[in-house]
Amino acid sequence: MAVPRMLWGKYFQYERDGEAVLLDPVALDSVFIDSGEVHDLAGVPPTATHEALEGLGFTPGGPAADRREALRDRLRLLGLDPTPCRISGLRVVLTDRCNMDCTYCFVDTNTGKPDMTKEELAEGLEFLFEQNAEQEEVSIQWFGGEPTIRFDLMQYGDQLADTLADRYDVARVRRTVVTNGARLTDEALDHFVRYEYGVGISIDGPPGINSANRLLLGGQPADARIHRNVARFIAAEGLHVGCNLTPTAANIGRLAETVRWIIDDLGLKFIYVNTPIPTAGHWQVNGTDLARELYEARIAALARGGMLFSVVDRAFQALDTRRPMLLDHMQGDHSLNAALLPGSRVSLCDINFTEPSFLHTLDELRAEPSLLAKVAKKVAPIPECGDCPALAICGGPSRNEQSLIGGSTPDPQMCAFYRTTVEIAVWDNTGVQ
Repeated sequence: MAVPRMLWGKYFQYERDGEAVLLDPVALDSVFIDSGEVHDLAGVPPTATHEALEGLGFTPGGPAADRREALRDRLRLLGLDPTPCRISGLRVVLTDRCNMDCTYCFVDTNTGKPDMTKEELAEGLEFLFEQNAEQEEVSIQWFGGEPTIRFDLMQYGDQLADTLADRYDVARVRRTVVTNGARLTDEALDHFVRYEYGVGISIDGPPGINSANRLLLGGQPADARIHRNVARFIAAEGLHVGCNLTPTAANIGRLAETVRWIIDDLGLKFIYVNTPIPTAGHWQVNGTDLARELYEARIAALARGGMLFSVVDRAFQALDTRRPMLLDHMQGDHSLNAALLPGSRVSLCDINFTEPSFLHTLDELRAEPSLLAKVAKKVAPIPECGDCPALAICGGPSRNEQSLIGGSTPDPQMCAFYRTTVEIAVWDNTGVQ
């Protein structure tokens, strides 16, 4: 994809086949101009196109804008504070034991560390509900390792959550579990149905793709077992079942094909694509290629009556709403999902369980709620961010990425990914979500 050129030092002008789209990278306004208007725009102002654009707010002249500071001003104007107001959900890491050995997992599994105790779980859930007294909803996600290995703790936690919801007048408890799907008992399935679980099953594609990175501890593939259990989940009434798909070397280049297989063969209609993170200190995928593939996979899912959600959707949502989408560490209600870990610790980043700056005790968080600000990233951390069309959609690396990279300078492939998602979104005017 061609690098967009600047118009009047303020707007990005994307050109294709003589036509163009103008994008304001701060306000996220965009406008399509046809080939005649592109030609007219190159003339001496004021032409009819200049006047029409001015009526839409696209104006030449004025002082050169510091786009980074302009974005910060816009965040203040919109009241978009990056500091979460409270923890409204917990990813509860019951154990690091797992029955599979996935090569790319961000969790250190089967280390021999103690599982969470009932006392630790009860203390964490008490904290969650007291922080959300009289709120509409709290969320609990069971996680591992493989969380179903400690199904007994899940049962105990779900029963306790109902008691706490009544005590603290919380209207609804949303329960989910992230599982590899390789183990499912009748008792667990009945429990999930009773509590109307959302079930996220980690699958990266057909057996030839999935088994490239996801094998049982003995080295055998688990695909046949997983597929049988997926069918049982789907057949059960009251469950919301989806797929967690991770881009890997095995499926990149085949993501659309993989999505069609997940929908047509497995019968899973909702697919969430995990965001690549620089687990080795840098992105291990080509950002431009991944953005294009995720868009193709999105279209493939929609064509089959499914839904695929990935980071690409941030660009669509931002352009549709004209609101920055760069505070990705928070929920829509300004709250935070955190991770409850064995040992009565909380990680403010729910996918990083080891970074010391994220880790706190429950008592520390009770005493100093302002600690939640430590998970908020610095928006547009380097001057080059001001020259990026994805300024209000990416805004620079998250705090988690900064800790993995070892600095605030974005990974080049991350930058390429977000620049490409913006170009895809400005040309796709369907507005389909």
